[in-house]
This record gives sequence, C-alpha cells and structure tokens, in this order.
Amino acid sequence: MKHLLWMVILVACSQSKSQDQEGGILINGKVDNPQIGIITIDKIEPGKFVPMDTIVLNDDQTYSYHFIGKPGFYRVNFYNKQMITLILDEDNITLNVDGSNPRGKYAIEGSSEMDMITKFNQDLSTTFQQREQDLNSKFVQAKQDKNESLAEKIRDEYNVLVNQKQEFTVNYIRSIGPNLAAFQLVNSLDKDAHFDFIDSLANVLNAKYPGRFYIADLVNQMKKAAITKVGKIAPEIELPDPNGELVRLSSFKGKVVLVDFWAGWCKPCRQENPNVVKAYHQFKSKGFTVLGVSLDRAKDKWLQAIKDDGLEWTQVSDLNYFQSKAAQAYGINAIPFSILLDREGRIIAKNLRGNDLENTLTSFFEKESNL
Repeated sequence: MKHLLWMVILVACSQSKSQDQEGGILINGKVDNPQIGIITIDKIEPGKFVPMDTIVLNDDQTYSYHFIGKPGFYRVNFYNKQMITLILDEDNITLNVDGSNPRGKYAIEGSSEMDMITKFNQDLSTTFQQREQDLNSKFVQAKQDKNESLAEKIRDEYNVLVNQKQEFTVNYIRSIGPNLAAFQLVNSLDKDAHFDFIDSLANVLNAKYPGRFYIADLVNQMKKAAITKVGKIAPEIELPDPNGELVRLSSFKGKVVLVDFWAGWCKPCRQENPNVVKAYHQFKSKGFTVLGVSLDRAKDKWLQAIKDDGLEWTQVSDLNYFQSKAAQAYGINAIPFSILLDREGRIIAKNLRGNDLENTLTSFFEKESNL
C-alpha cells in the first residue's frame, strides 16, 4: 500500500514538473571575496565532476544563471575553492558563498529539497545528539575503569539508540515522499534491516529520475542485498579447506550455521572473533556450528590467524580476496559479514555483532525446544 501511495505521488509530481521543466531553474546569488578564475556548474558522473557551463560574475559580485537540464545532483565550483553540491529539481535557488575559503560560509535558499535535508539534520541532532554523547562518555569511562560488563551494557543501549535513529530516518523519508532529498537520506539506512522500504523507494526513484547513475547504483545494491535477504535459502558455497578438500555449505544441513566472511588482515573481523568463539563453545552441543569463509590472499597468514584466534570450526577459502567465488555469489564488498542459517539453510539473521549473536542463538534454541 505504501508503494502504491508513492506511485500516486510520483504521477502527480511528474505531471507538475512537465509543465514547468521547459522554463528551467534560476540560480542566483552573491560571491564574497571573489577570486581570479572561473565559476562552473558541474555534472556529477561516476568518480568525477564534469564542467557543464560557466557562470559569469557581475561587477557587483552577483550572478544569475539559467539552468536547463535534468533534475539531479549538481555542483557549483567557485574558483576551485568553495564547492557546493545542490539538488536542482523544480525550485529556483539563491546561493551566496565566500569564494575564498573551502570551509567558508555559504547559504542556500529556495530549494525545498535542500530545506528538507537541513530540517532532518536539525531534528536528528535535537532528538539524539545529547543522548549519543552521554553514552559515548559513559562507555569511555567504563573502558578506562576496565568495567567490561558496564561497557557491554552501554554498548547495548547504544545499539538501541542506533535503531531508534534508523526508525526516525525511515519515518522522515516517508513524510517527504520520493524525491532527491529522500535519496540522499536513505543512504544512511541499514539496507538489511530496512530492505523492503529501501528497495521500494529505490525503484520508485529510478522510475522518477531515469538515467541517474547514483540511483541506479542503489537499485543494484538492493539487488545484491536481496541475495541474502532474511527468509531466503542461502546460496551454495563450495570452496577448499586448508587441506584442499572441497567443502559445501549444503553439507551442513541439519545444523544451525553461522556463515562468517572474514580475513586475517581484517581488524574488525579479528575483534569480533572472540564473540564468535564464545558462541561456538556455548551452543555447539545444540547443533550450532560456524563456516568461516576467508577473503585472505596468503595461505600462511590465513592459517596463522585461525591459530591465533582459536577458530576451531571449518574454514574455507580460495584465497582470491574479494574476487572469491563466495564473495561474488553473496554480493559482498565489505567484511566482516555474516549470516545465520536455520537447520534448513534458510537465513534467519545477518551481521550479528557482540552479544547479538549469543542472544539470537539463545532465543532460537529456546523456541526450538518448545516446539
């Protein structure tokens, strides 16, 4: 129903825009401390900015530029010093800047979508900043006092706060509808925790703003995320263990399996390993195990990391880094990454960190024992 609502909004916006698009957008303003050089409006392309046109500064340091182009993200470059990214969609914009300082003052007026982003940031800060700072201070103090139990409790409280910020973001995006401001804000969301919402929004935005590579990238990211969506059967993995024997993920059917993508060179992975070791020893008698899938490149370093961290479970790797067959099949571009599978090989959770793995397994086995 929410997807349908967005589609109705999309049609309405598209009809309104088609009436005004021929007129283009007026960008004007004043440049304090103008420099020698040029002012350009740049198109944002993958990995680079491409100048589209120059903006002429008047003798009184004002300018007025008539932009005719597709709605999207653009950059105004003042003398290669002050560079401001704008959303150009329907609204005329006033942009005043200090042309001498990359961190100098600037002010944007008239853009409803830029105003939406500003309001979001202000509301987010008002609602959460002080609580976040307090938790950070308490966590640092607990670590200094070597009070690990308190530090873990504060970490759990912080995770709750993170989830609240995510829900706040989702609700705000829903309130403004599918536009370029929503696209910018949605990138701060956890793509696994809010898969359906982000996937729906990405497709609506792609239809509303066709040909924008950054929106197409989000659509492709969600296609990759769909591979490991909770509720799906995990793709097969077939890789050699340290002895060269091929191991298949499907051979673990009947066990509860954590598929753990990691590497010896990955510091966050190594920091998480003690939590996995603890869970492994706590629940292995109930049928829990781990399949470690390493994205290492050097076998000796891989094996040394296994030994140093006490990883007693099955380990596999083709030593091909992120080009590993398994990493490619799962659409992985960052580690640590893990999925928890039930006894049928179905994904029940993703990227459990800290106590979350232990808590999830406790809940799973309790439910299982009550069946």
